[in-house]
Amino acid sequence: MNRMLVTLFRAEPGGAALSVLASLASGAGAAIMAIVISRALEADSRSAVLAVAFFAAAAMHFTLRVFSEVWLIRLTQRVLLGMRLALARRLLATPQIRLQQIGRQPLLTILTRDMDTFVNAVQLVPLLIGNLLLVFGCFAYLAWVDWQICVAVFACLLIGAGLFKLAERRPIARIFRLREEIDQLYTRQRALIEGAKELQLNGPRGAHYIDRVIGPAAARVAREYAGAMSSYIWVVNIGNSLFYLVIGVVLFLMPGVTMRDMLPAVLLMLYLVRPVSEVMISLPAIRQSVVALDRIEQLQAELDPAAALPPPLQLQDRIVLCGVTHSYMTEAEDGVFTLGPIDLVLRRGEVVFAAGGNGSGKTTLAMLLCGLYRPESGKIEVDGLPVTEAMQASYRQIFSAVFSDFHLFEQLPGSDDPEMEAKARHFIALFRMSHKVTVRDGCLSTTSLSTGQRKRLALVSAYLEDRPVYLFDEWAADQDPVFKAVFYTELLPELKARGKAVFVITHDDAYFGCADRVVKLVDGRIVQPEQEAA
Repeated sequence: MNRMLVTLFRAEPGGAALSVLASLASGAGAAIMAIVISRALEADSRSAVLAVAFFAAAAMHFTLRVFSEVWLIRLTQRVLLGMRLALARRLLATPQIRLQQIGRQPLLTILTRDMDTFVNAVQLVPLLIGNLLLVFGCFAYLAWVDWQICVAVFACLLIGAGLFKLAERRPIARIFRLREEIDQLYTRQRALIEGAKELQLNGPRGAHYIDRVIGPAAARVAREYAGAMSSYIWVVNIGNSLFYLVIGVVLFLMPGVTMRDMLPAVLLMLYLVRPVSEVMISLPAIRQSVVALDRIEQLQAELDPAAALPPPLQLQDRIVLCGVTHSYMTEAEDGVFTLGPIDLVLRRGEVVFAAGGNGSGKTTLAMLLCGLYRPESGKIEVDGLPVTEAMQASYRQIFSAVFSDFHLFEQLPGSDDPEMEAKARHFIALFRMSHKVTVRDGCLSTTSLSTGQRKRLALVSAYLEDRPVYLFDEWAADQDPVFKAVFYTELLPELKARGKAVFVITHDDAYFGCADRVVKLVDGRIVQPEQEAA
């Protein structure tokens, strides 16, 4: 619980302090009720003062508990909102290489499930704080009534707490293993959704995937969850039973204590059974939240700090790649593929095609060109100015791209432009998509379309961005012959006429005549026609 409170106080000190104070006051109200009940049972007659104190304490406990819980819900949602936005900004500030190393599924799990796990556990804070103060208040009153009984009870509970801490180690370890197994299950479930078409075409393969991949992963999650929670049930119930054991010690094993002296102690301990049980029951959720918070903080440490959005570089004439290289791991014998050294010039008002076989490095070259990868050696220049690491984000802002593994957003760029929707409708009509999709409030009416149609809408977004450089990675591969011809013979010349630099990765050699230059990659290097022939 300390970690959660520290996180809340760090995010919103005032709001967290108010919630904690209300929880403490609510717990104090419950403790006062326990004390008043004990005093009333000891008295020979009913007391109006005790009645007023009891009902006032009950009202205080109810009102402040509701307030603290409602306030904490709002507080945690504000904190969660801040965490989500901060992680989103850090994610966009982090180089693609590092994001690929972290992996999509861990990122998705942390940004969704772990966030929710943390927030759900935080909702228990008022309950825990109020109950802990109630326990403290009752012990303080017991010490005032009979310090010997208080010492005996406290000693028994201290021993029980130590044993509980030892017994808790195994459930904690299983909760950490559970979190890892959930990552694996989510990865396999995502593959099931994304590969449903292939699995439906091959019934035995689909059955095998469910029985031999999904099944064992889900079984491990079920086993670890049941094991962790079952262990906690044992530990929690043993902790709860400790109270009854303490009552037995006070009643039957403490010498020299009268029944009249025992009455307040026994009543208070019976009164405390429920709040202590609530604290114990909350522990598994608290432990899971600690694991979730660890993963969130680990991700924060792995991502780069967010920075202010830089202005784009101004491209007047050309981009030059000088001796640029980039290496990555492959399944080949040597295990490493190196692109480059690459020397390439891309000018405004020019269309350049990049061709080559699969695995020749075309997409990696595109990632280097548009600044999503940093060159390991060599340099990139914009109008003679070297692009430093500090300028990388500004450099990326001069590109609009549609990659082969593109993502189509419902939201269109340029929402600040009052004429954006009119421009979007114009381009949608130009790309012959008006019968499929409309624009409303800056969003596309649907993205549930064929790959070729979705690529056309991605092209609409790229046109709306109106950047100096356009990059298309196998854009025409999913288009019908008619629109493929429109792309090469109408759209690319139109971009060139507008002074755009256009870089197209393509296998359509029938349209190579539409390019000003064609560069061919073989094994990570640009080769000349005579080199290729050799």
